[in-house]
Amino acid sequence: MLTQEQVARFRADGFVKGSRALDDAEVDELRAEMERVIDQRDRTDVPKPVQLANLGTDERPIWQIVNIWQASPAFDRLIHNPKITEELAQLSGAGELRVWHDQIQYKPAEQGGLLHWHQDAPLWPVLTPDTQVTAWVALDDVDESNGCMSMVRGSHLWGDQMDFLRRTEDDPALPETYEGNPVEVVLRPVAKGEVHFHHSLTWHGSHGNTSNRPRRAIAMHVMGDDTRYVAGGEHVMKKFVTVGDGELMTDDAFPVVWSRATRSASR
Repeated sequence: MLTQEQVARFRADGFVKGSRALDDAEVDELRAEMERVIDQRDRTDVPKPVQLANLGTDERPIWQIVNIWQASPAFDRLIHNPKITEELAQLSGAGELRVWHDQIQYKPAEQGGLLHWHQDAPLWPVLTPDTQVTAWVALDDVDESNGCMSMVRGSHLWGDQMDFLRRTEDDPALPETYEGNPVEVVLRPVAKGEVHFHHSLTWHGSHGNTSNRPRRAIAMHVMGDDTRYVAGGEHVMKKFVTVGDGELMTDDAFPVVWSRATRSASR
């Protein structure tokens, strides 16, 4: 469980580090499964994730895998990890949490490229309101040298600012202030097996991996029981939605990973 101080920091900052969620053996298993899914990406006889792509270049790749939980029992167990889901529930305040999707971003040693400043929620225009929370689980020790995330303190309170952030792609240096708000960029190193949380409107990005170590991590994006479907938006996960426009996102394709009712009944 997170402390009340950690929950308060998340409310104010839009991000907070949680506890260590995985031991070394669990991390080793997930690393091996990630490599297997990438190596078998062209096979047709094994379960596949929703998407597997290189967001970078051949010379500086960033491997992205969406919904690896559908291709790997080990990652399926991860999205139900009670330590992670319990802390997500504390931060979201929801009575029930469903996985929107998971997402691997893998920066190989000495060649993983940068990920530009962005917010998550504006990239998910099929969901409303913008209350989703992400658990980012490190599968390596992640620091400044191998491309840890940076976040802007309090930026989740500024609304949808993706139009502005897209204009920073040619020059990722942010201004000292934005619309009267101080822009404080904070590096967020995370140790192997630890989990780091951020709000879906928090400005964040990561620089390239210049070290001789890989940077492997998985982001679990969850939505609360207030999340509704917006039919006019576009997203790779839209094809799995069966509810109507404006209805709650209760599709079986987005499994429940935490429920207050189930938790109370088990006590």
